[in-house]
Amino acid sequence: MKKSLFLILILASIQLANAQEQGDVRLQLGADYRFQIKNIGANAGVEYFFIDKFSIAPNFTYWFPNIGRETNLNVDLRYYLTEGIAQIYLLGGYNNFWINTQPGLPGTLVSRAGGNFGVGSYFDLIGNLGMNTEFKVQSQNTRQTVLRVALVWRL
Repeated sequence: MKKSLFLILILASIQLANAQEQGDVRLQLGADYRFQIKNIGANAGVEYFFIDKFSIAPNFTYWFPNIGRETNLNVDLRYYLTEGIAQIYLLGGYNNFWINTQPGLPGTLVSRAGGNFGVGSYFDLIGNLGMNTEFKVQSQNTRQTVLRVALVWRL
């Protein structure tokens, strides 16, 4: 009985050591995939925990369309449902999508603002390195569903 209680206490302390806390910062680099358009993008972002279990996560995606340029800015509010090595969160936020359908730099830049919501997860890998996966719906005109996979560095 004492051994199992001791093991439970050790496992609980390890879980708490990996918990997200106010002031924590994470940097991420990864890839996004839009299901309807079948387009891939490169993503970079930062996440800041301003209150325990709540974070703000601005990130920027540069899409690689066949013609023109497309970029996307997201500012998400995340609420973590779980703590520890595998963390699950809900997200909602604001995004803005810029598109230029002309080849090269000239052309008309169109801006579309909208909201997004979804679910994500963070997994500790080794040391300060982790992995983030996210599935969300963005509301600009076409209501795109986006999958994100990213490497995350905890600072």
